[in-house]
Amino acid sequence: MGVRGYKSPVRARHAEDTRRSIVAAATALFTEQGYARTSVAAIAAAAGVAVNTVYTSVGNKSALIMAMSEDGAADAVAVETERRIGACSDPRKILRILAEGTGQVRRRRQDALAILLDNRNADPDVAAAAEAAVRAVRDRLKVAAARLIAVGGLREGLTAKQVEQTLWFYFGFEAWRTVRDFGWSWKDATDWLAEQATRALLPAGG
Repeated sequence: MGVRGYKSPVRARHAEDTRRSIVAAATALFTEQGYARTSVAAIAAAAGVAVNTVYTSVGNKSALIMAMSEDGAADAVAVETERRIGACSDPRKILRILAEGTGQVRRRRQDALAILLDNRNADPDVAAAAEAAVRAVRDRLKVAAARLIAVGGLREGLTAKQVEQTLWFYFGFEAWRTVRDFGWSWKDATDWLAEQATRALLPAGG
């Protein structure tokens, strides 16, 4: 009779903590030194682990940059935002939830996103990770667009594609980067983007 494998919760938490520390160290070094100039050895030293631990926990540099992207896609705020949208039947509130949620994720992940967006044309690894990040956000916005269409109340004549594209225009990476580059506070940016998306998608007085 075979012995059933046992997975220790303590060991699993330790492994996840180690992985999180490694990705955080990589993010900090990529920000400070650039992706190309950062070595796995430097990341290991910053995380306080052996070089081999980096490879066994996450992988090489391309895996590290992709892990940054995947962690952003799995951000707890993004997951909760999608849940709240799915439970809401008011289109104006949905747009507000979306503005607040995308803004919070953008704020929490701004260093990692800056690495991806600023270096995607300089390295194929970064380009792949940036593409994955964009795809993850657009997929979530597609879900939000479907919910908006399902609850109704949008301007007449809008197609599903137009709703998706409008959400990306107002809540995608470049929208947040632009308003923040203007020097706006996160609150002011959130309020403005929510209002502009509302005007674009809902009928006057909607």
